[in-house]
Amino acid sequence: MSKVYFVNGFMDAGKTTFIQTLIEEAYFKIDKTTLLVVCEDGDVEYDDYLMDNLNVQVRYIEDPKDFNSEHLSAIESEVKPARTIIEYNGMWSNQQLDLPWYWDDIMHILIIDGATFEMYSKNMKAQLSEKIKESYMAIVNNCDSVMDKLANFRRNIRAANPNINVVFRDKEGEELNIRFDEDLPYNINDDVINIVDDQFSTFYIDSMENPDRYVGKKVKFIAQVKKPSDGRKDVFLATRQVMTCCINDLSLFGIICDFDGADYIEENSWVEIEGEIQKEFFEKFNVEAPICNVTRVKACDKPEKEIIDVI
Repeated sequence: MSKVYFVNGFMDAGKTTFIQTLIEEAYFKIDKTTLLVVCEDGDVEYDDYLMDNLNVQVRYIEDPKDFNSEHLSAIESEVKPARTIIEYNGMWSNQQLDLPWYWDDIMHILIIDGATFEMYSKNMKAQLSEKIKESYMAIVNNCDSVMDKLANFRRNIRAANPNINVVFRDKEGEELNIRFDEDLPYNINDDVINIVDDQFSTFYIDSMENPDRYVGKKVKFIAQVKKPSDGRKDVFLATRQVMTCCINDLSLFGIICDFDGADYIEENSWVEIEGEIQKEFFEKFNVEAPICNVTRVKACDKPEKEIIDVI
């Protein structure tokens, strides 16, 4: 079984340029054959140099009905590649992909055009989220004109797939080294950080990625109570439902709360929580994560905006 690189993204995101540059990189070159399956006719064409000098065999699939395990296996049998690269059509669905059963080493890479990210996020949110969830890495190109929006882009991408690696590049293809420490929708230096509605999604993602930033910080927020399945009576999960894709595709974001009176709080009730953030090592997952040492819990009404967005 050869390694498979599955490159996805909407039209003009830069998939062809990414693949061509990758193949020409010294670390990526191999002596054996590379199969390149192209499913989209974009503005950029592949250089003949790939075929003439780098032993790349290109095959085209223009109809989504032909993108199936039988056809892909037949192409592989003909070419006998050491590795396979797929340039997938961004308008074809990722759901129920019919891939060869023996393709068990697939790296999904998503290419995004930073200049059109907001448009696709607004008008084709379900399709974009579908691609993000499958991907190991997202490369956001052409970020020069949207530098002030990159923190928001990253939060939206990581909300759909917390484990994805996000890389930003300028219009020349150079990687941008960016820190997002100060770009938060609340003031992290307030005596008490008041986290309201949509800000909870940012708080959740950022505290999971940067727990040290929040250690010792006092917070206040509204959440719905979920009880632990192991029956512990001194903790509960403070949760909000987040729409990362569409109303039919919700994620549950939750902060662990340490509270002696947790046993007396009703499951699924809405509460206003005040507490101080610390961090704890969870051996089961081999990760440090934030916890909230609760100082005050007050019952409250369900918020007007029960399902929140990523900001």
